[in-house]
Amino acid sequence: MPDQKTKNSTKLRSLAYVLFLGILTTSATMGVASAGWRDLVDEVKTKLTSSTKSGLSSSEVAEGLKEALTVGSKKSIDILGNTDGFYKDNAVRIPMPEQLKQVDKLLRRIGQDSLADGFIKTMNRAAEKSVTSTFNIFVSAIKQMTLKDAVEIYKGSDDEATRYFRRTKGGEIQQTIHPIVKKATQETGVTSNYKKIASKVRKLHPSLAESMPNIDDYVTEKTMDGLFYKIAKEEALIRKDPAARTTETLKKVFSQ
Repeated sequence: MPDQKTKNSTKLRSLAYVLFLGILTTSATMGVASAGWRDLVDEVKTKLTSSTKSGLSSSEVAEGLKEALTVGSKKSIDILGNTDGFYKDNAVRIPMPEQLKQVDKLLRRIGQDSLADGFIKTMNRAAEKSVTSTFNIFVSAIKQMTLKDAVEIYKGSDDEATRYFRRTKGGEIQQTIHPIVKKATQETGVTSNYKKIASKVRKLHPSLAESMPNIDDYVTEKTMDGLFYKIAKEEALIRKDPAARTTETLKKVFSQ
């Protein structure tokens, strides 16, 4: 029968796999500074396997890592949620809907550039307002990740964790974002701008009016696309930048 020391060692190894994937997936959401993921992963493995020697218990290490995941995910989502988080990032900026590309050209041709540009800007403002609501959903996904999930993600493709998030939480994220987007489109002026555009289209090109999309659905879809794009890019890049140790718990765990 294995002694307590052997049991603890086995638990630590299992914990290492789960926390490794937690770090990888959460780090992927950071839109600006990645956190030296390879160095961090090596450090985590060392801490987990030597926690009894360093005086840190497995629960203390787990607490520190969970805090790192929480801090990292909140920071990355906050970046997208800042003013211009979508609008000035060409990779995630929400463009004029495809169905309105002809309308966009028409508006600019008749000197209505400000109307077209204002519409695009307000759509991105709505995305920035709504994306911060996803934080708790990602935290929940990290907590619910099983050992089997972790191993499959670890062995999978460069965007395996991103696809895991979209597969397990995509529907919940959409349901959470949509009503916030709907409210935000009204507050930021998307709805009023859209009505102005629709009015001009009906007068100038009635046939185009029939193909105009549901703008709340469109902004919701593009907000999700931008969010998951960021995750996938960071997951694949795994940059080597210093980890941000912003709390005493993180300093204690990662400075041993």
